[in-house]
Amino acid sequence: MDSIEATTILTQGASDELVLIEITTERTLQKIRDDLNKIQPTKLRLATEGLICRGFVILDQEPTGSMVEAGEKFHIKVCSIASFEQTFFDFKGYVTLRESLPFGSAINSKTGKNDDREFISVKYIDLEKDKSYEINSIAKSLQKGSSVILTGDYGTGKSRCARELFSTLKASIRQSAAYPLAINLRDHWSSSSALEIIAGHLGNVGLGSSVDNVIRLLNSGHLILLLDGFDEIGTQIHDTRIEDRCAVRKRALQGVRDLIQRAKGGVLITGRSHFFDSTEEMIESLGLGTAHELSCLEAPENFSDTEGAQYLSSLGIAAQIPKWLPRKPLVFQMLVELDAEDVTTLLSKEYGQFQFWGAFINAICQRESKGVSGSIAPQTIQLILQRLAAKTRYSNTFTGRLTPSDIDSAYQMVVGSVPDQSGHQLLSRMCTLGRIEPESPDRQFIDPNVLDVLRAEALVADIINMSENSGQNQWIQSLHLLGLIHASNIVRLFDLEQHCFAYLMKFGNSHNTIRLGEIFSILTAFGEESLDLKGLQISNSSIPLVNLHKRIVSNATIKNSTIDLLILDQTLVTHEHGLLIENCIAASVAGISSKEGLPDWIQSLDVISFDRVSNSSRIKESPLTSSQKLLLSIVHKIFFQPGSERKETALLKGGYGQKYSPKAVDTILKILIDSGVISRRKGDDGFVYKPVRRFTDRMNKIRSELTLSEDEIWRKITALKT
Repeated sequence: MDSIEATTILTQGASDELVLIEITTERTLQKIRDDLNKIQPTKLRLATEGLICRGFVILDQEPTGSMVEAGEKFHIKVCSIASFEQTFFDFKGYVTLRESLPFGSAINSKTGKNDDREFISVKYIDLEKDKSYEINSIAKSLQKGSSVILTGDYGTGKSRCARELFSTLKASIRQSAAYPLAINLRDHWSSSSALEIIAGHLGNVGLGSSVDNVIRLLNSGHLILLLDGFDEIGTQIHDTRIEDRCAVRKRALQGVRDLIQRAKGGVLITGRSHFFDSTEEMIESLGLGTAHELSCLEAPENFSDTEGAQYLSSLGIAAQIPKWLPRKPLVFQMLVELDAEDVTTLLSKEYGQFQFWGAFINAICQRESKGVSGSIAPQTIQLILQRLAAKTRYSNTFTGRLTPSDIDSAYQMVVGSVPDQSGHQLLSRMCTLGRIEPESPDRQFIDPNVLDVLRAEALVADIINMSENSGQNQWIQSLHLLGLIHASNIVRLFDLEQHCFAYLMKFGNSHNTIRLGEIFSILTAFGEESLDLKGLQISNSSIPLVNLHKRIVSNATIKNSTIDLLILDQTLVTHEHGLLIENCIAASVAGISSKEGLPDWIQSLDVISFDRVSNSSRIKESPLTSSQKLLLSIVHKIFFQPGSERKETALLKGGYGQKYSPKAVDTILKILIDSGVISRRKGDDGFVYKPVRRFTDRMNKIRSELTLSEDEIWRKITALKT
């Protein structure tokens, strides 16, 4: 065209709009004038033909003022390639705005801002190809136009991986000729097309005017898509027909699929694998069935010991990682958000798991609540998990088998209605659950410790409510020691021993003797006070613990049952106390060295192993002061017992077996009132106290975290002299 060999001609928008571009690496004023003289005649001639032309001379560096002025005389823009790119898509501005917003769930739970802690490099595994990837190798694959699906359970660092890839790719756009776009799919529930997702994302970031040009980048292969959370955009139904459920999930991902299929550059998409029933369904629903190169990677469920130590060390926490601590990245993230001294103390405990798990489950539920924009409260999520855990008591495997109908029913039992959009989103990616086998819609708990603690909490809820909600028929799965100690701590902390006795009296003839055995076990776990069980008889049960260390347990008969741990060290029980253990099997008996050491009130006991050294040292209560225990008692009565108000006289009773102290109660009530979490009014017989319901989750967080709590109320109570 007009003998201009080096000019690039682009169509802009309508067919009658052209862009003329001269590109040069020679940075002299004369070269700029020569290029301007090439463009100007063509620009004028095309204008006479009714074509609108825009002209650019592009340098590899910023032009001088004289160069810019020379171009202005001809209405031709002289600029650097960076400035030219910015007129098309302000990527530098996008990076600044995008990095100020969260990347999925990779946030600091205290501040809600991006997690700025040091990234610990881990290996992502392609099981099919038996190959591992790190961030840099994934980035190179994306730059070559490959597609990557990264799956993993909750808290395994999928969102953090997307963020690190964004940081890596933004620094190498020249090499890849593609801009990374990092999209949180949770923000695009109802989007049905690529255009809707792109427009919604840029609008959220603050670059809504760039939509057209970014779509052009998408269509031309100059975008690398980082899509986080396919499980946060879909929905779930509980029809028994597999094809129906698959169709609903596929329809929910219509917009994501359109975006991926239109992309000609690299694509990373992350999510929880158990959202789908199989890998094949996942690939098809995401529109990656025809991808020319696809890798399905799994985020590691756990840090290695080295990675875990490196994580803590980078944050100034000098503590050995105990064997009992799960190596999940989410666990470490939760720990470093606590006070460093508390973390060091916790990790130094040989049996710190008995203190840890309640706080961890609460943190999970807080996190999941944020995943549905807070529309479902953390306590509600925890109650749903408890109901699901209770359902697994009837499973033939410890981790359970839950159908979609089971999951839906648990939601309805807790919420009181069928799932709405937020409910469907929560259930489709329910935390702590995972797939059992390919093509099956059924789910199982993926962490036996979480499951054991949730079962314990469901049992305590039954005791408090004097109900058999967890099932009247005999359970198959019983509590392990972790769950039993967790339940026992709750009973002691909330002064629920009398509830346990009342439950045994009311349901002592229940067919569910495993539940009766667990409640008996809860009562024996802690303390040295005498227990009179009023003729309780338990048969064909499975009992996690019978702790008779330095205490008298009387008037009970245990027959034809299994006992996981029987502690006889320094027992005070004699034949006259009316305790009989007969025809039972004990996995471990602590405190004696052989069968000859068994007392005469234990008859026909088969013992798998004896341990002369007592295990009682590992059976410890939570180390709380009397003021802390009294706070928990008051909070429990006001916030978590049935009824809308609580009389002052009710609050002055109990106190976890502590001495009656009106002054201490008054002090704690004043702190709660001053903090605005409760209110009071004058009643007929003293004051009446009422909870401020918007603080229910805050109170639940305090009673879950206990000594790990950093709440101001807990700190004030802790500072009280006891």
